[in-house]
Amino acid sequence: MPLKIQSLILFLCMSLSICTFAQESTQTTLLAVANDNRLLQYYEDGENKGPSIEILQAILKEAQLNADVEFMPWVRAFSTAKNNPNTLILSMIKTPERDADFHWIIKVSSLTRVFISLASKPENYVENMQQAKQKLTAVVLGSASYNELISQGFSEHKNLYIVPDGELVVSLLKNGRIDLVYDDPRNVRNILDQLGKTDLAIKHKEITAENERSSYIAINKTTDHQLVERLMQAARKFEKTAEYTRLLNK
Repeated sequence: MPLKIQSLILFLCMSLSICTFAQESTQTTLLAVANDNRLLQYYEDGENKGPSIEILQAILKEAQLNADVEFMPWVRAFSTAKNNPNTLILSMIKTPERDADFHWIIKVSSLTRVFISLASKPENYVENMQQAKQKLTAVVLGSASYNELISQGFSEHKNLYIVPDGELVVSLLKNGRIDLVYDDPRNVRNILDQLGKTDLAIKHKEITAENERSSYIAINKTTDHQLVERLMQAARKFEKTAEYTRLLNK
C-alpha cells in the first residue's frame, strides 16, 4: 500500500477517534444533586451559586463532562446519589458508613460539629454528648449529624427532634422550640442572618480537633469507571491551582 494512502488512513482513524471522544464527552451528562446550603451551594436568581458549585464546574470543564444540578431535601439527595449511577452529590461529609457507597472526588469544605444553644438561654449550654442527652436537639434526618448522634445513643423518642432541612432546624432554635442544634456555628449564624435575626446571639463550646469535619463532592460507586477516572484526574489537577485554594477557604 502506498505510503500516502497509509498516512491518509491513519489520519482518518485518529480523526475519527478524536471526534468519537468529543461526542461521548458532550453526550455524557451526569446528574448532580445538592441540598441548599448558603455557605457552600445554593440556587438564586436562576443560577447555581456557591464555592462548591464553582469547584464542580471547574472539574467538569477539565474532564469535558456536563452535569445537570438539582436542589432537593437532604434525604432525597442522598438516596438519589446512593442508588443511581452517574450521580454526583454535593456537598457531603465523609464518614465510615458512607465511604463504601461513593467515590470521593474532591474536598470542598472544612466544617465543624458542636452543640449550639441560644446565648439568652444559658440553661441549655452543653459541652459534651452526655450533657446534650438531657436536652432536646434538632437534626436533619439522614444527615451526618443525625447518624453520629444516633450512634452515640440519642433517640428520636427521647432527645432528638427530626426535621427535613437545616433552615427548619435553626428556625426551631430561634423560636425556642428545641434546646440545641448540632451543626457548624457559621452555618447557623448564616441562616439566622438570612431570617433577619442578626442580633440573636448563639453559644457553643470551644471548637477542638474532635469537632472538625470535611465535606466532599462524591459520585455513586457504580458509575462507569472511565467517567470516575476523568473526574478524579480533573480534580487532582484543579487541587493544584490557586483558585481551588481560594474556593476551599471561601
